[in-house]
Amino acid sequence: MPQPDQRRRPLYWLLVVPTVAPLVVPLYNRLDPQLLGVPFFYWYQLACAALATVVISIVYLGTRR
Repeated sequence: MPQPDQRRRPLYWLLVVPTVAPLVVPLYNRLDPQLLGVPFFYWYQLACAALATVVISIVYLGTRR
């Protein structure tokens, strides 16, 4: 029978997404498309911060005892 911590371990893999997303620089090293006049580079970074907040919250709520 798996221990309680082992059942929650797959949730930790979600933390890879907000870690890797800002590291793929060729993906967002451009100005277009713009969102409300803000270049893609900047709003992608802001979206990565929001994504990290959501994913970390999910992992925290899913792994706390």
